[in-house]
Amino acid sequence: MKLRSSLVRATLLGLIILGIGGRVLMRVAAHMEGRVPAFTIDGTVAVIFWGTVAGAFAGIIYYVLGRFVANDWARTAAFLIICGLVSWRGVRGLLPVQQMMFLALALSYLVIVDLLGRRARAHGTRTNPDLPLTAPG
Repeated sequence: MKLRSSLVRATLLGLIILGIGGRVLMRVAAHMEGRVPAFTIDGTVAVIFWGTVAGAFAGIIYYVLGRFVANDWARTAAFLIICGLVSWRGVRGLLPVQQMMFLALALSYLVIVDLLGRRARAHGTRTNPDLPLTAPG
């Protein structure tokens, strides 16, 4: 797997799932708390921007793990644990229901990144040039 493909995939998914999805989830959380949801362009751009940045960092983490961890399940576990702990830190001040909502969004994102990364590797891209390239099928 190449850094560029990992980074582009994770960043675009971060924009869509973490950025836009996070903004939608913020609106849902406001309704659940009985608050009138506020919509500002600055706030929306900030949430989408930071979701995209988080996606880029996750892509870098995924790439680095792919270079150094040969076992698929160990790589997936490490990726979920590292990024899950970062996500937990980000939501720890929220109410429990909202914490679970945002953690579910983050977990969904991480699983999709991992599945697409596995698919890319299965179609002939190598994560570690020292390992032999296996034919799919």
